[in-house]
Amino acid sequence: MKKLFALVLVLCMLMTSVALAETTEAEPTYTYNISAAEFPTVWDPMRSQTQTDSSLGDFLGNGLYAFDYNETMDGYDLVPLAAAEYPEDVTADYVGEEWGIEEGETARAWKIKIREDLQWEDGTPISAQDFEDSAKIRLNPVAQNYRADSFYSGDLVITNAENYAKSGVESDTTLRSFMEIEGVDTVEAFMELHGEDEGYINWSYSFGDTYDFESESWTGEAEDAVVDSGLTFAELYTFYTEGAGGEYITWADDAGKREYALDELYAKYTYSEMTWDKVGFKTVSDYEFVIILTKPLEGFYLNYSMTDNWLVKADKYEECTTISDDGVYNSTYGTSAETSISWGPYKLTQFQSDKVYTLERNDNWFGFNDDPDQYQATTINCDYVPEPATRLEMFLNGQLDVYGLNKDNMEEYAASDYTYYDEGDSVFAMVFNPDKAALEANQKTVGENINKTILTLKDFRTAMSLGLNRAEFCLATSPTSTPAFALYGSQIVADPDNGVFYRTTDVAKDVIVNFWGLADEIGEGKTYANVDDAIDSITGYNLEMARAYFDKAYDEAIEQGLMDEDDVVQIMVGTPNATSVFYNNGYDFIVNNYTEAVKGTKLEGKLTFERDSTLGNAFSDALKTNKVDMLFGVGWTGSTFNPFGLMEAYTSSNYQYDPSWDTTADMLEIEIDGEAYTASVWDWTQAIAGTTVKGKNAAGEEVDLCFAYSTDEKETKERFEVLAALEKCVLMNYDFIPLMGDATAKLKGMQIEYYTEDEIFPMGRGGVKYMTFNYSDAEWDAFVAEQGGTLNYK
Repeated sequence: MKKLFALVLVLCMLMTSVALAETTEAEPTYTYNISAAEFPTVWDPMRSQTQTDSSLGDFLGNGLYAFDYNETMDGYDLVPLAAAEYPEDVTADYVGEEWGIEEGETARAWKIKIREDLQWEDGTPISAQDFEDSAKIRLNPVAQNYRADSFYSGDLVITNAENYAKSGVESDTTLRSFMEIEGVDTVEAFMELHGEDEGYINWSYSFGDTYDFESESWTGEAEDAVVDSGLTFAELYTFYTEGAGGEYITWADDAGKREYALDELYAKYTYSEMTWDKVGFKTVSDYEFVIILTKPLEGFYLNYSMTDNWLVKADKYEECTTISDDGVYNSTYGTSAETSISWGPYKLTQFQSDKVYTLERNDNWFGFNDDPDQYQATTINCDYVPEPATRLEMFLNGQLDVYGLNKDNMEEYAASDYTYYDEGDSVFAMVFNPDKAALEANQKTVGENINKTILTLKDFRTAMSLGLNRAEFCLATSPTSTPAFALYGSQIVADPDNGVFYRTTDVAKDVIVNFWGLADEIGEGKTYANVDDAIDSITGYNLEMARAYFDKAYDEAIEQGLMDEDDVVQIMVGTPNATSVFYNNGYDFIVNNYTEAVKGTKLEGKLTFERDSTLGNAFSDALKTNKVDMLFGVGWTGSTFNPFGLMEAYTSSNYQYDPSWDTTADMLEIEIDGEAYTASVWDWTQAIAGTTVKGKNAAGEEVDLCFAYSTDEKETKERFEVLAALEKCVLMNYDFIPLMGDATAKLKGMQIEYYTEDEIFPMGRGGVKYMTFNYSDAEWDAFVAEQGGTLNYK
């Protein structure tokens, strides 16, 4: 994938009065030729969002730590890469009020020593200060960078990183969160501080009726938004808990009303100004920096949290940054060859959007000082080739080194010696964003008698899940993949110290059988002898039950006024492009599958689909903003070893495909060690990431909840129980419906060799780092010509 320019050495020898020149032969080049149907757009490590973007950016930088083969080549080690050694615990040096660290605490401050031979592609040395400067850029409150929360959300929480990133930023904040920010425990104490502030209310759970504060009357209409009540916060709280116009906001009892008020009443909160010196990131020498954490983190997850690249060249970043007169921030860093600079094994020398990009070996990469033979590819050349047939033709002509098989050619090459099968860590899903207000607005713009709001009914989405023949979908789109029945796939590791895969645990298995309604059918004398047999029986397809749910949803929609009898349901399905075999076949399958599924139901002839195939890499944003109603074949990747942190992708408004689900207000009861505890879905998510949150026990008493990483068997078990309960909760929403696993098949070209024939988790077959070449570029061209220009891979 990289190119090293040939070196011509001229040896001048002075022999008597005659100068003789001798030129050596050019060194051989090795080009790894690949293709892509979607091209990266932003690989700036502060802002990149998709796997497509990271596929380029990963070659331009490094993590402080990285996975590599273990000594016996049958597993992995997590080893220093850009770091010179493992972190050193220096918590004792930062005891005191400034950082909130008490005497005797550990794992709260870590010193990272970087290698002294780090440098940019242009030879500029890299120091510890560069890492601190990059951290400051990532957390820049004006930029509001997409990846800023990697320093304050999840396992790694750098002290005051969030406060700095949100410094001076105004946001809608729930009463509950505002009380936490102010450090007060009672509403009365809060009112003393902010009772005269403007009060806002969230109507997301209004169920078809909202209150017009101006006319002081109920509207009979839903409004899924946070609105200004025109009242002070104190007045709004009284209104909410004591009623208005003779009616109460909620049917809950008095205690329930006060509890709901914490999450449904909002205030405008402007985060206090925070200076950088208060952030727990300190350069202490030319090659050492210290991170100071809000909560303890150590061992595997400390190192794992520093495996991504977040270093940028500060002066170049500044050159690429503009702020308009009206305060709009923009950066072009990492969007072209000219705005990119590498400190990784390759440098970007050419980038033409949706045409080609070229990476060449970066001779200034520090890794070559350890092993100059790794990354044998001198050039990586990636062509934009959206048509699968064209990609196959190029592969057979020796112009590409890898070709991803699809339904159209799987049977032809399935038995080839050059076919390799891989299993990834993702679960791909069918996802919805049932935002009622947005769906109502959309259906009005489409035309009369078009309905979309039926998507807000869980029973309709349940029918969509049960009515999808996943096995047939896989055969039609990706024959190597298998149906998925849960949020996490088989490659997710829950206990890296002991190599325990999450899906093999008892609690994870219970999630599946409970979600699919088989829990009561397991045991002696019942349908299934054990849990494994029950799981093996699941297909996810129950047409009879699906049709019953379609009818039930239709009746609910009519009864609630969401739909008229002469309406037709229209679901706008989004896909990245119109050339992918997967998305083309997938869309056709979905249309035919559900047209058949609703036959004999009240939705027969009333369920239709349209397609927007122009989304590109913006597919996620398209659903979040309700530009489309549904996506399929989408998911999350990048947290193979941390399902606890990955849960944020499903419960955080920063990442959710369905941000209409307010996880801060949705309360979840979880039984731990025989006792029930209740907290919001979001608080539970934070608790398994090691943050202490407030919850209530069965007696209604407030308790602290925290389930951080631990090597203690009992604490690990409890952490698994919370994770499993959260997984089930997400599944039961039916807005992220598991569809298929992440399995692929590809043809490997004759020019290259993988490091290992078998996959070794998580190293795969060695990747570009360990890949070798059977032919140089010149030799390869000659070999292809000898074969008549077409290669036989059958």
